[in-house]
Parts: sequence; structure tokens; C-alpha cells
Amino acid sequence: MAAVLIAASAPAQAAPLDDLRALVEAGRAAEAYATFCADPDVSARPREFDLWCGVAAVDLGRAGEGVLALERYVLQFPDDSRARLELARAYFYAGDNVRAREEFEAVAKEGPPPEVQAGIDRYLAALQAREGRYRTRTTAYVETGAGYDSNANAGVAQADIGLPVLGPVTVADVGVRKGSAFGWLGAAGRVDHPVAPGWSVNGSGYANGTFYADASEFNLAGFGAALGGSYVAGGNLYALSYAHSEILLEGSRFRWTDGLGFEWRRQVSEQTSFALIPQYARLAYSGENAARDADLYALSAAYRRVWLMPWHPVLNAAVFYGDEHNRENRGDLGRTLYGGAADVTVSPSSFWALNAGFGYVESHYQAPIPLLEVTRRDRNLTLSLSALYLIDARWSVRGEYQYAHNASSLELYEYSRHVGAVKLRYAFK
Repeated sequence: MAAVLIAASAPAQAAPLDDLRALVEAGRAAEAYATFCADPDVSARPREFDLWCGVAAVDLGRAGEGVLALERYVLQFPDDSRARLELARAYFYAGDNVRAREEFEAVAKEGPPPEVQAGIDRYLAALQAREGRYRTRTTAYVETGAGYDSNANAGVAQADIGLPVLGPVTVADVGVRKGSAFGWLGAAGRVDHPVAPGWSVNGSGYANGTFYADASEFNLAGFGAALGGSYVAGGNLYALSYAHSEILLEGSRFRWTDGLGFEWRRQVSEQTSFALIPQYARLAYSGENAARDADLYALSAAYRRVWLMPWHPVLNAAVFYGDEHNRENRGDLGRTLYGGAADVTVSPSSFWALNAGFGYVESHYQAPIPLLEVTRRDRNLTLSLSALYLIDARWSVRGEYQYAHNASSLELYEYSRHVGAVKLRYAFK
């Protein structure tokens, strides 16, 4: 009789368990949790439910509850690699970096399938970034690539245009759109070093170059370095930094910038953060462009949201306002600017990350242009798409596309631009 009862009860338990798993794997964590996991008396449900109830809790932002459920399951089924992996993920979102690393590395030693290993590598990389708060962390990369720019000089579409006062004019060849293939080289590195609980200092540097095949007079090189420090207390991060950067045009110094920035970032929840970033930058130009020298004051507000569901969407959004005050009393070259940007990243698999974004900047110049007696106003829109493929823990390849359109009150400053590129990166870890 007992055997008959056991046999009869097995399908009854299996069906709800299968339903729970199906809901979680379909990204319906809220429904799964409300239907099967909301009862606080966890002893009343079979231990097998703890796996999927734990995953659902983590996906809903209840990482602490998820950890407890998954720990109960792993105690009963210690050889279940999937459960160990989900427990590592729960530790990660609960902020337990040490246990998260232990579990991820333990699963990695078992030789999981390539897609699972790629996912582990991404979590380990994120853990390495966190660990910079309490251990010295060094990261660096080099990359190379190639692409095509439909408007390397951001020139007008045709030479014959109309301007106020002057009427029809012909733009010099250097100001007319030039398309060209290009090569790309880049490198960057960063060191984070903790000096006391919650306190750390950091330094970083970068260098890159764009080399045009058919428009070499517009070859660009850029390099820069930054020093800073940060303090973390509770859910708040405070950071202060100094940065210097330079742009070279055809090998000659074109512009250099020295800036100070402060950041306050608030971790609102395990999945959401908000930041305020005031900045100051001193812009200087060489030669006849020195008339553009300016002081830039800006304030940005940023928002980040992570969804723990299939494809793991991540939203970044920001708005900003700035005043670029010309130091040479050229109001026609100074401006106020404001705008915003947003992008969404999704990961359809552990190997892939897809990103789509847009940006908008509106510039209001502060005085009429001499001779033309017109005050310039620009509206700049950018749209971008990219796809990243992780070859392994160190190598990745990325495809990028960007469209830019600048609308202006003066036809001389209007342009459109399409840029596409493929880049190969090697990360030092």
C-alpha cells in the first residue's frame, strides 16, 4: 500500500515542480514565486523546490532569500553543478564576493560546457572589478580593427551652400565630406589599490589612433591619463579624479584637456543605481584654433538598471547640462549644451552581448558669428549598434555601427555620418 501511495504521489509532485521550473526558465520569476514559493513555511515544500524558488528569488532582487533556499538545496544535492552555479550567482548578487568566487571557480574546475564557462568568466570578471575595493587590481587591453567612415572630416554634403549675408558660397575641399576606410589601434590600462577599509586610489591611461586610407590629413591620435580616489560607505560611493587628455590631428597637437570630476553613486538596490557627476574641464587648442580655448562646467545625472531575467537586460541612461565658456571673449565659439543618452545591453548567450543606444546634444552658442550676424544652434543625434562575441576569457571581437546627424541653424555645420568597424581585443587578466 505504501509503495502504491509513493508511486501515486510522485507525479503529483513532479507536475508542480515542472511548472515552477518552466515559469522560471521563461523569465516569469514573479509568477513562479507567487504561485510556488511565497509560503514562509519552507519546511512544507519538497526540497527540490528550493532550487527554482531560490533562482526566482534572486531574479526578483531577493538575493538573500535566494541564497538560503539554494544553500538548503545544495546541502541535500551537493553534486548538482547547476545548483552550485545558481548559488554562486546568488552570492554574487547578495554581495558575498568571497563565496561567489569560491563557487564559480569550483564549478569551473569540473569542465562545464563552453557556454557555461563563458558565463562564469563574465561573473569572475565582474568580481575582479569589485575586489578592487580591498585588493590591488590591474587590468589592461590592446585592440586593433578596421572599418569605414562615410564622412571622416564631418564635412558638408556638397560644396555649394547658402549663408546669411554672404549668399551662395563654395566650401573649400577640406570642408566637403570625405569617405574613407580606416585602421584602428588602441590600448588602455588601470590600477586600483585599496589603502584603508573603504578607501582606494586608482590610476589609468589610454592611447588610440584612427588612420584613414584616403583621408590621411584627418588621421587622429588620442592619449590620456587619470588619477583618482574613492570611498565606499554602505550603498554610497564617492569618487574624485583628475584627468589629462590630448588629441593629435595628422601628428600635430590639436587639443588638450585638463579636468576634475566628482561622482556620487548610490546603490539603490541590488539591481539599480543612481549617480550625480559634476565636472570641470579646461580646454586648450593650438595655433589658429586657440580662439576656441574654453572652460567647461557640466553636471550629469546617470541611472543604471539590471533585470535578472533571460538575456539579462541592462539599461544605462544619463542627462546632462553644460556651459562651455570661451576664454578669448569669443561668444560665438562659447555655448551652453544639454542632452541625454541611453543604451540597452542584452546577452542572448554567455558568448554574446548586443547593445543599442542613442544620444542627443543641443548646443546654443552665446553670440552671433561675425559677418554673418547669426547665432549658431546645433542639434546632434547619434544612434549606435554593437555586437560583442567572447572568444574566450581574454579574446573578444566586436562589431560596431554608428550614425550621426548634426542639424544646424547654419548650413555650413550640417552633416551626416555613418561609421562601421570590426575590432579584436586581447585583455590582460
